[in-house]
Amino acid sequence: MTQTKKVTGDYTIDSTTDINLTAASQVIVTGSPLRLASFTTTQRDALSGTANGDLIYNVTLSKIQAYAGGAWVNLH
Repeated sequence: MTQTKKVTGDYTIDSTTDINLTAASQVIVTGSPLRLASFTTTQRDALSGTANGDLIYNVTLSKIQAYAGGAWVNLH
């Protein structure tokens, strides 16, 4: 399904399946920060289906982390 929507104010998308965000060249977030999903280290370690390139915010370590080379690494 392809959907185009222009809104003023909040817009929430809830889905029980994957949502693929695709753009011709880039996705731009303006007017607010991009917020990553937040997990404790225990929650992070219980995640399934992680893939290289995944990003999270680890609240236990107060670090942004990326999954790279099959392991979570801190980004500084």
